[in-house]
Amino acid sequence: MKAIDHINRYVSNVEKFISFYQDALGYKLIDKGIKVDGKNYAILKGAGHELFISEKEGFKEGQESNFRHIGYNVENADELLKKLKHKGYVEEGKEIIIKPFSRQFYIKDPDGFEMDLIQWTDKQGFYNYLKNKNIK
Repeated sequence: MKAIDHINRYVSNVEKFISFYQDALGYKLIDKGIKVDGKNYAILKGAGHELFISEKEGFKEGQESNFRHIGYNVENADELLKKLKHKGYVEEGKEIIIKPFSRQFYIKDPDGFEMDLIQWTDKQGFYNYLKNKNIK
């Protein structure tokens, strides 16, 4: 395995998601249309992967899935948080979470799916910590 190729998920409204992922996270729309089942879909290109989204009958905002969150590696968490607050994607009062190995914050997309926007300060240190942690 080389890397993540794509993420495929159901959403409540494809157009709303296209707008969010383009505006908030800089994705590029590479295809959109109607699948053979009559549902809207879109394919967006992110940093090194593609995001396939399609509408699903009965899917509701905030519906739980098997995913906990998707983590995106970012260059500067502070600048991105400021930008996303200005655009209204992050509520006021949200702050950077400073950990020994990272600076990060979480946001939710229009359906309430959580995303971790993380700036690693010492990713190898994090891996070493996990490897040496005494888990009982």
